[in-house]
Amino acid sequence: MQNFVRQFHYINEQHFPLIRGIGIGQGSTHYDWDARQRKEQLIVLQVTLSGQGFIQIGEKTVPLTQNKAFFAKIPGSYRYFGENWHFLFIEFSGSMIQWLDTSVAIVELSEGFIERLRGFILDLKTQEVTVTQNTKAAFTLFVDIKEEVQKESQQKTATIEAVKKYIDEHYFEDISLEFLSEKYGLSKYKLIRQFEAAYNSPPIHYLKKVRILHSLSLLWEEETVEIVARKVGFSTGNYFSKVFKKEMSISPSEYKNRKTHYY
Repeated sequence: MQNFVRQFHYINEQHFPLIRGIGIGQGSTHYDWDARQRKEQLIVLQVTLSGQGFIQIGEKTVPLTQNKAFFAKIPGSYRYFGENWHFLFIEFSGSMIQWLDTSVAIVELSEGFIERLRGFILDLKTQEVTVTQNTKAAFTLFVDIKEEVQKESQQKTATIEAVKKYIDEHYFEDISLEFLSEKYGLSKYKLIRQFEAAYNSPPIHYLKKVRILHSLSLLWEEETVEIVARKVGFSTGNYFSKVFKKEMSISPSEYKNRKTHYY
């Protein structure tokens, strides 16, 4: 698909919310935008069609693979760049920032919604649009984008809650990041990012904490450290002891011996 950019400016804009720009573009060695340096107040939605770009927020760099998008205000504390990156973008006027839920949102959009965006952009490529027509289109599209972003977030929450529930109920089984990724249809990166955002801990770290929690009562029973380790899902007593000491600051044996102080 041929790349193009179109911008919309009017003599009498009446401070209406507007679509400021649309386009389909290609990254290059020179494609590197620092949103902190941009002057015009805008909101941008940029969706990866193929290849891969990146968005850097603070010290974290997130890959923007096919169907991934960022929805963000400009100026902002982020940078986006990429060479092998084919994308579409839509820019809204800064007057719509009041309806933006967060300064930067990274989401994965459905194929159907991306096709709608592509069709919308191609329709506007050469069409004459009055300021009122632009405003109506801007409102409708902005609401549709927000709805799609919220839908994706709700699905994400439901899936991540299901992951947590599975860990809580099956902590004693052999659970790996690869297993959870395949079971819930998320890439390992996305699973880690979404779980950590929801529960302030990566899923495997959370699993270790749940196992340690369940081990506490077992250690005060007449069970060896090795048996307790296997009952809560650790492969060996040595590994269990290492994780336990890291979480609890004492060894399982020391914790087990504390029982004599309470009975």
